[in-house]
Amino acid sequence: MKILVLRFSSIGDIVLTSPVLRCLHQQVKAEVHVATKAEYADLLTYSPYVTKVHTLGSDLGAFTKALKTE
Repeated sequence: MKILVLRFSSIGDIVLTSPVLRCLHQQVKAEVHVATKAEYADLLTYSPYVTKVHTLGSDLGAFTKALKTE
């Protein structure tokens, strides 16, 4: 099972999602993907609970196409 977590805004909100990511990974045994703005991607890239980080750049169309492909 894959679960996509969307968190595009502030750094504090992204940090506060860490317990949710951990629970999804450990308890639900899901493949956790996170979508965020490029400037916040490093916060999630090295998390052991996140399988893949999708970054939102300036092209929203390409971003949504990549998510649909995934």
